[in-house]
Amino acid sequence: MKIPGRAVSQFDLRWILRILVSLCASLLILGAAAQSSQPAPQNASSPGASSSPATPSASSLHAVIQLDGPWRFNIGDDPRWADPAFDDSTWREVSTTQSLFDQGIETYAGFAWYRMRIQPQELAQFGLVKDDPLLALLITGNGVGQLSVYVNGMEAARTRGMSDRPTAYQSLPFIVPLAGADTSSPIVLAVRAWVGSSTQRGVLLKAELGNQHEVAERFTAANATQWNINVAAASAVGFAFFAVAVLGLALYLAQRHHSEYLWLALLCTIASSVRVLRMAFGLGYLSIDAYGIIAQFGAYFFIVATLEFVYRFTGSHYRRLVRGFQIVALLVPFLYFLHAPAFQQVIGVAFETAFSILVVVMLAQAWRGGRGDAGAMLFPFILVGTGDWISSLLETAANFHWLPQSFAAQSFNFGPVRVTPGEITDGLFLASLIAVILYRFIRVSQVEQQSNAEISAARSVQALLIPTQLPSTRHFMLESAYLPIHGVGGDFFQVLPLKDDSLLIVVGDVSGKGLQAAMNSSTLVGALRNELSHDPGTVLEHLNRVLLGAVASPGAVPELDAAPCFATCLCARVYPDGKLVIANAGHLGPYRDGRELELIPGLPLGVIAESQYEETTYQLNQGDRLVFLSDGVVEAQNAEGELFGFDRTQQVSNEPARYIAQIAQRFGQTDDITVVSLYVATRTARRDAGELSHRK
Repeated sequence: MKIPGRAVSQFDLRWILRILVSLCASLLILGAAAQSSQPAPQNASSPGASSSPATPSASSLHAVIQLDGPWRFNIGDDPRWADPAFDDSTWREVSTTQSLFDQGIETYAGFAWYRMRIQPQELAQFGLVKDDPLLALLITGNGVGQLSVYVNGMEAARTRGMSDRPTAYQSLPFIVPLAGADTSSPIVLAVRAWVGSSTQRGVLLKAELGNQHEVAERFTAANATQWNINVAAASAVGFAFFAVAVLGLALYLAQRHHSEYLWLALLCTIASSVRVLRMAFGLGYLSIDAYGIIAQFGAYFFIVATLEFVYRFTGSHYRRLVRGFQIVALLVPFLYFLHAPAFQQVIGVAFETAFSILVVVMLAQAWRGGRGDAGAMLFPFILVGTGDWISSLLETAANFHWLPQSFAAQSFNFGPVRVTPGEITDGLFLASLIAVILYRFIRVSQVEQQSNAEISAARSVQALLIPTQLPSTRHFMLESAYLPIHGVGGDFFQVLPLKDDSLLIVVGDVSGKGLQAAMNSSTLVGALRNELSHDPGTVLEHLNRVLLGAVASPGAVPELDAAPCFATCLCARVYPDGKLVIANAGHLGPYRDGRELELIPGLPLGVIAESQYEETTYQLNQGDRLVFLSDGVVEAQNAEGELFGFDRTQQVSNEPARYIAQIAQRFGQTDDITVVSLYVATRTARRDAGELSHRK
């Protein structure tokens, strides 16, 4: 879709850059504020015991001990296991400092229980009761495992997803108050754990016992750690995607005919939304099942939008292939409901591979075609695609137990923040994307500004080529219609009244478009107005020499140096008595009362220097209508590729000029349309005179 050039001036590039800078500054301020509000975790480690006193450590100075073990552990589920009197002597002893697998316990899924007995003398040894009789536990779970803590047989606290039918939420640290526990007698802790998928580590990651004040501080630090692990990087990348989405929307509003900016905004909005949902999952507000479904559909919607963006950005010819990929991408997410994760992962890796290859091919072909901006985007996309593909492959191999489970979730630490390889490559890709898009926008804006200047100049020239008011005469009635397909065109016509009350009518079509065609037309019109002879054949010969001279003089008219040009032209002189003398230079013949006049054909102007144009003479009668038109009428084409053609042109040739032009335009305009109609009203014209044919 074409738009007027003024749309570029409605949105200043500086305004767009201000928005982007403001968004980035806001991100830095929010990140700094969040970091400053998070107290640093306090490292403390002291062994706890179920049957022997705990050994004092540095943490005891802060009235906090870590209950690492030994814990009694058993796989299964039985409400009686929460009873303080239950005999757990046959259960395995484990420590939370090591994975269950390393302690000889096979991977499991479902329910399991941990039990520990704390003696009063152990509490007294660390001075917990003396310092603060109000004790509390800080429980930290692993992954999406769910926990329920029983103190002396009574349930004291549980995670969000723990119920009779547990749901997998992110397991966040939580406090278990022991205010009602009798510290003068043994405290029996029983932890009911559940995990939906096989685990080697175990669900209970850490248990800390201390006074409520110290435990509250540890709880704040633990939440800060969870934020840095599960949320910080995702929020930063999500905000960056949102900033690019705003930038893309602003660029689209500035250049609406570049729809790739709109698709850029859409794909970044999808990516940002998925990160927001990931944050909701990391903070325990969204279950893993709900997040899995949404993330699955979001990932494939992102693929659809990315394919459309790259397709429009590169102008690729793979339209059918892209559409086929998009249709498949919209169907693949429904495999999630088949509950076949292995098959789903294999299909996902295969589809991601094909998607990456297709995008790389489109970018590479555009780069080879001279699109430097596509080349600048090629390497970052290869980096992102390769990183995501390797991560997906490692995760799939780990899930099939071809590799250790540690390969499934690679991450790095930047200070306190945990970052995945995908988040790093996403950041690099976004940086390159912003640079490429801004470069493209500036370049297109400059081209459009230059084009707008050319169109403005061409419109000024066009005013000389197309008369806004036709001369009035008592012998003839004139009307015209001019419909350029763009702002300016190569069509021109002139109607010059002469001293003997005759009219000189010139209709022509110069090759080319825009300013070049308009300048060539203006050269012909200027030469026509300075021509002393008014004989049609002589006029065409003079215009032919003028056009050849203008094109053959490099530098004289810079706009004409781009390429040789030619023009078709029809020159007719109509006398008050109805006599018509006409010469043709490759133009369509005029129609007289619905019939095309036969003329001697001649070469277009600007082809051969010494071309001669013979004249043909006709006698018009009172009431005759003579219609001159350009090839834009005949060559109008509908959506099925059918031409308006000569038959339809002949059928409407006796209609008013505006009607002919509009009906051709509605049929399907492909070129400039010009129609000039002359109606013979003079009484001196002979009514029944026969047709004269005189050739020079």
